[in-house]
This record gives sequence, structure tokens and C-alpha cells, in this order.
Amino acid sequence: MTKLQELSSDYAGDEFGTVDHFMDQDKDLPTRMVSIYDIEFNPLNDQGDTQEELEEFAEVLHEEEQIRSPLNVYRIKDNPSFKFRLLGGDRRLHALLINAEKYEEAQRMVPVIIEKRPDNPIEEEQKILELNEHRTLTPEKQKRLVGRYLRIYRELEKEGKKPRGQVRKWIAAKMNIGEKKAEKYIHEIEGYKRKKIDDLVEEVNAAGETQIEEDVMPSAETEHRKNIIENMKEVLGRKVKINGTFLMIQYSEKKNDPNDDFYSVLNALGFDEEGMMK
Repeated sequence: MTKLQELSSDYAGDEFGTVDHFMDQDKDLPTRMVSIYDIEFNPLNDQGDTQEELEEFAEVLHEEEQIRSPLNVYRIKDNPSFKFRLLGGDRRLHALLINAEKYEEAQRMVPVIIEKRPDNPIEEEQKILELNEHRTLTPEKQKRLVGRYLRIYRELEKEGKKPRGQVRKWIAAKMNIGEKKAEKYIHEIEGYKRKKIDDLVEEVNAAGETQIEEDVMPSAETEHRKNIIENMKEVLGRKVKINGTFLMIQYSEKKNDPNDDFYSVLNALGFDEEGMMK
């Protein structure tokens, strides 16, 4: 039995359609030729290309006669119209379908690498971003891509799986762009307030304290809290401010003095000298 026959026998079950054919026997992941009509576009993949841009790219592919690198897909069973869902190659699949409508001789069978199905949407979108080549992008598309990475970062934060390092560094490394450029887009998307919170989180975490998490507040709520702080200042007769997710009240320390100002603050807040509510 030849090597190809041995490999083919491993995938002879119904799970693998007869349209699949091996292209590269040496790859760890199975690589096959499949019909472009068997591949479903991924709803998580938003490249932001216009129809005009896709048609221009389709013409380039048509002139080259075929694509030179495989698409990345995973198998699906929840859609009877398709066998695979796309992970990498969104623009190329669009272009292939455009050409198939226009040219009789256009490529309709395409090489694919069959990937493991992602466990969840966050993992799936990360895989999509890793696989899709980051060609030269307009500022608008670059900002859109930063936004996608930013959404993944925040979701991982909520799940307690925050990537190491500051968000701007993480995104800059993923996109191969400068940290300042990544930070600029983050500011535009989330606002400067979020950046200040992130800096505080880094400082607190570096000191070994509990991690802080906060979503960006609506401007109306921000103004409301400012008014509360002003009222507290007036009632307590001392400085009060919000620092990240800390409410800070200033007091004057008087060592060995039973009338230490610290206890005056406690009393004003309704606590006794043991820190218990009165």
C-alpha cells in the first residue's frame, strides 16, 4: 500500500466527502481540494472590503489563474448547505466566487487546510485574525482591526484570562504596528478615561494588589459622580476624589492623639472606632 493509500484509508469514513482530495501528504493538518461552494463565510470575519476592492482583487487572481496558498476552514454539521466554515482567506473566497460567476474557466476547486473547530467565539475570532494576512490597510480599516483585537482583549479580561502586558502592547504586537499608533486608536474607540483606568490597573497589579476592572461609564453618570464628590467635600470639609475605582478621602494624621482626624472621618461616614456601623 502506498503512503497516499494509507493516508486516504484513515479518512475513508462518511465524515469526509468524496470531493476531498489530498494535496500535501507531509502537513500535520489535512490539506485538500474542495469546492468553493462548500465553504461558508464566517460571520465573525468582517474585513471591511468594499465590493469594488473585492472585484479588483478578483481580477488579479484571475490573471494569476489560481490562488497560491490554501484557505483555512473547519468542518461543520449544523448547515446542510455547506461542509466547511471559513477561518482564513475571506477576501480570496469572495474573489473566487466573483470569478466563478464571470468566467467559465475560473477556479472552482480550492486547496484548504482543515483546522480544529474552535471551542468558543473568542477563540474563533482570535484564530481568524491570526490567519488573515494583515496587508497594507487604510487608517479606517486599521482602526477597525484594532477594535476587533480590543474586543477580544476585554472579553478575555472579563473571563479572568487577561493577556500579559498592557492592551496597547498586546495589540501592537498582534498587528505589527507601533504602540503609539495602537494607543491612538484605542483612545478613539474607548476614550481617554479607559486608558487612565488601564494605567492604574497596571500600577496596582505591579504592587501585588487585587486587579481592578471597570467599564467605561456614560458621560451623564460621570457628571453625576462629580456632583456627589463636590457635595461630600462640602459636608466632610476635606478633600475627596475618585482614583480609578477607589474613593479617596483625605485626613490629617495626629500621632498619639485620641482625637486623630482618621476617626473623625469614620464617624462622619457612620462608623465607630472599631470600623463597625453605628
